[in-house]
Amino acid sequence: MHPITAFSGFFFFAVSYNLLGPLVPDIMASTGLSLSDSGMLVTFQQIGSFIAIAASLLLMKRLRQSTVMRIGYGFLIGALILMGLTEDTGLMYILYMVFGIGAFLIDSGTNAALTGDFYEKRATYIPLLHFCYSAGAIATGYLLLPFKGGHWRWAYTLVGVVLTIILLAGPLVSRIRKTMGVGKQRAASQIGPQIKEPAKAVGTLLGDPGFIIYTLVISLYMGIQLLCATWIPVYVELELGQPGAITATSLTMFWIGTAISRLIVGPLLNNGAKPYLLSTIGMVLAGLSLIVATLTPNLVLVLSAITLCGFFSGATIPMYLVVTSTWYPGNTAFISLSYIFSGTIGRMLFPWLATRIATDSSLGFSLRISSVLFFLSAVCIVWVQRLSRRKPVY
Repeated sequence: MHPITAFSGFFFFAVSYNLLGPLVPDIMASTGLSLSDSGMLVTFQQIGSFIAIAASLLLMKRLRQSTVMRIGYGFLIGALILMGLTEDTGLMYILYMVFGIGAFLIDSGTNAALTGDFYEKRATYIPLLHFCYSAGAIATGYLLLPFKGGHWRWAYTLVGVVLTIILLAGPLVSRIRKTMGVGKQRAASQIGPQIKEPAKAVGTLLGDPGFIIYTLVISLYMGIQLLCATWIPVYVELELGQPGAITATSLTMFWIGTAISRLIVGPLLNNGAKPYLLSTIGMVLAGLSLIVATLTPNLVLVLSAITLCGFFSGATIPMYLVVTSTWYPGNTAFISLSYIFSGTIGRMLFPWLATRIATDSSLGFSLRISSVLFFLSAVCIVWVQRLSRRKPVY
């Protein structure tokens, strides 16, 4: 797998993952789904991820991670194209479950493949991979503007087509590079395994309190990340009464902040920055930013606070993957599985809880209450630091 293929695929994977938030009002209008029904689409998506997790436990040692990634794109593309073709509301839930299967395989396979194949460059490539996800999420709001209203199904179909092109072009590009000798030069420069230690027994990781608690941080963070990406645009459109362009901007600003954070974290880590300190301070400031975003009707302050929320918390995933793969360099596949498993729980639970709270109050209040997840993450990171004093950080 060439990094460029992984990065470009992850960009449009992010677009597909963030379609729902900006399109929720249009989906509700055309299908009759309620806000909580729309939240159940996210839940079914995470159920699909759980199915993929169970399957991956059987396949983890039998397939290359790049193969796992390609299988995931196959599931995702099928779900996206069928979402654009069906008008059956019940089938939408099934397709979002298939979407979740593909999303898990893509996320875990790509992270594990990059970390394992380019171990010495993991502090650069993993943040860059997640920067590409953020960049795709940034573009989503504006890419969807032509599809707002009754044309929302076309957005799903076209993203599926683009991902198909990338999936088919990847092997073609690799063959061309090999023909030109480029692939051979890179392979020669990487003779020998990049991972210097054998894999630890899975029980070793599961018995490590620091690893378990750090993985819990991912559950909290992934839950509130999806919560913000899905419901902030809905909050801006329905409760602040803003038009579609401003709704798209609210999603874009969240991901701009996240993207900048992920773009700079690699150089920061390579220049001696402390991951635990960055994460702890970032989580606290992200929580405060989310509170500010839901306390004022001033649109400039709302968008600024949303941007800061994404910025202060955005590097959580790449730092987790870099730090834990430094602890256990032979276990990158299991670390990626753990990251997705924990994140799946968070994404299944917290966005749905936000809709339940919002049903009895408002989305603004629900988002404000949800900021506690950032503060809990900060506490957990301090706990991880104390439990892992003797471990290398990077």
